[in-house]
Amino acid sequence: MPGIDVHCHITHMENPESVVREAMQKLSAVVTVTAEISHAEQALELRSKFPDFVFVSLGLHPEYCMKYSGREIASYMELIRHSRKDVCAIGEVGLDYSWITKSDEQERSKEIFIQMIGLAKELGLPLEIHSRNGDKQKTAIHDTLKILTDEDAKDVVMHCFSGSEDEMKYAIENGYYISFATIICRSRKHQRLAGICDLGSMLLETDSPWLDPDEPTHGVRQAVPELKNRPWKIRQSAQLIAEIKQLSMDEVLNITEENAKRIFRID
Repeated sequence: MPGIDVHCHITHMENPESVVREAMQKLSAVVTVTAEISHAEQALELRSKFPDFVFVSLGLHPEYCMKYSGREIASYMELIRHSRKDVCAIGEVGLDYSWITKSDEQERSKEIFIQMIGLAKELGLPLEIHSRNGDKQKTAIHDTLKILTDEDAKDVVMHCFSGSEDEMKYAIENGYYISFATIICRSRKHQRLAGICDLGSMLLETDSPWLDPDEPTHGVRQAVPELKNRPWKIRQSAQLIAEIKQLSMDEVLNITEENAKRIFRID
């Protein structure tokens, strides 16, 4: 069945291999993304077991940058170099001012981000970008785009994009892909962005196990949501985007799949 989830975290799910086997019945491929160094080996192991279906992006979420020393990050980058043939992207990497609020830590996260951009260029790999503004500091997405431009990053996926319409247009003008997560099913802002984003620049993702489209948006909600989102739920996003754009769901799935194959060089 058509469809590629370009950003999920299968190593954060219970029974990852069972999830992959079910996803194989419902999608063409998945890109499992690491947010922490500790998940890299497990992601690569999944790739070795399902080489035609599981593709791996190795990175370091900005939230976790402060956990690791410069030496640990350098060692991780060596692991990525060594694993190049099994890695389809660098990510997720970027800036997040909702988690990183201190100016000195923001500067360090920028330095690590620039290192990761350099690694992607060295290895000829695309970037999966995490960029999120804080409640008070609303410049993370602007800063992310500026760094990408300054560093001359070429192959870029803006994961779960939450910026403004102007920021999205700027990203698209630079040749970046805009990835819509399943939160679109319960976010009017993301629906508006999808409405003006050309399908040729669009990708689909779940960010699973988070951002479940079936999580209630009103009434009593759990303090910690159950992590029930799964890769095949991109089909719900595809159906909604199809309605917004007055297309069929298969058209949305097929076009975004071709986009994913192009950026991640999936045969």
